[in-house]
Amino acid sequence: MGVFQYEARNRAGEFFAGTVEARDEREAAGLIRRRGLWVAALHLQCEEAAGAPAVSRWRQQLAGALAKTPPAKLRVLFLRQMAAMMQAGMPVHQALQALAKSDADRAYQSLLQQLLAGILAGRPLHERMAMHPAVFPVSLCGLVRAGEESGSLTQIFAQLADFEEHRYEAREALKSALLYPVILLVVSLVALVLMAVFVLPAFAVMLQDLQAELPWTTRFLLALMDFVSGHLAALLIGSALVVLASIALVRDMRTRTVLDGWLLKMPILGPLQRASAWRILLELFAVMLKNGIPLTTALAMAADVPANRHIACEMKALRTQVESGQPFAASLRQLTSCPRLLVELLMAGEVTGQFRMRVLAGHDAMMEKAAAFAAADARHRSARVEALAEPVMIFVVGGMIFFFVLSIVLPLLTTMDALV
Repeated sequence: MGVFQYEARNRAGEFFAGTVEARDEREAAGLIRRRGLWVAALHLQCEEAAGAPAVSRWRQQLAGALAKTPPAKLRVLFLRQMAAMMQAGMPVHQALQALAKSDADRAYQSLLQQLLAGILAGRPLHERMAMHPAVFPVSLCGLVRAGEESGSLTQIFAQLADFEEHRYEAREALKSALLYPVILLVVSLVALVLMAVFVLPAFAVMLQDLQAELPWTTRFLLALMDFVSGHLAALLIGSALVVLASIALVRDMRTRTVLDGWLLKMPILGPLQRASAWRILLELFAVMLKNGIPLTTALAMAADVPANRHIACEMKALRTQVESGQPFAASLRQLTSCPRLLVELLMAGEVTGQFRMRVLAGHDAMMEKAAAFAAADARHRSARVEALAEPVMIFVVGGMIFFFVLSIVLPLLTTMDALV
């Protein structure tokens, strides 16, 4: 048995696409004709080995799970490829067909096939994209809809590809900056725990046989080990309960909003979070306004874009203020955590007449300038975090190792002095 992908028309000339299971191409074509469709294209999508369909499906599912691409990466890949193909003059359905036949992973191919099936059935692209909210957020689908209605879909895809690439690269850069310090801390903690479990007790027994007086550092570590070994079950259960409670609190929107607000007030990470979040928002506003979307609509579409829930709440308050007729930049300064320099830049645009709520001329230009400034600020702060994270983590880990080694070496030196 094999799975065949087909494209067909009915008597009214409407396009249809989908898949059908059959032993061969002839049987697949017959099944499609029984549905009242005329086959336009038919090709084998995947084939199962005879006698082992269940094993084959299991292997395909396992391979798909292992090769699963993160939604953000799928989004960047789709937008960049669609922009390139449409700039080359290909219509949407042909671009999707070409991408669906490419050598991509299973998740991406499945996404492309579903989008293509909707297009061939006569549905708009933004409507099919909205059926995959994990990959295509509401703001992105709204921009695609605006591009379809205005005939500027090619430009929309190119601008969205640039925007999503910048966003993805910024997120990955922050992850890379924190990856090494976190790995160093975890490995060091594991090494210290192993030494405390296997090395320290042996030294303690030896020193007690010599009737040596243990320093406070050694006594503290031994007491800590005795406490952990005597209450191990309670500590494991308590840790599990703390983790579950933390997950529940983070999922609660009110608690998460409060926690995200505290994060914005932290000395080093707070300014980095603000610069990164507002860079993304201002770049998105620039793309929207450049394509004729009013400011109030752009604010509504971008309300759920920030990962920081405190900033998302600020966006909703900002939208309400702007809809009531208040100037955008003044409302931004009054209601949000947007960096002061960005607000001053936007206010300068309002004063010079380049930036008006109801006039879109020059509107996107000021947003682009502010977004570029925020991007530079975010890169600078990210570099500072990356430069500080490694030495701070080395200092912390080195301090723990020094304390542990001191707890072992100090009683040995004391014993040697007593013997001499």
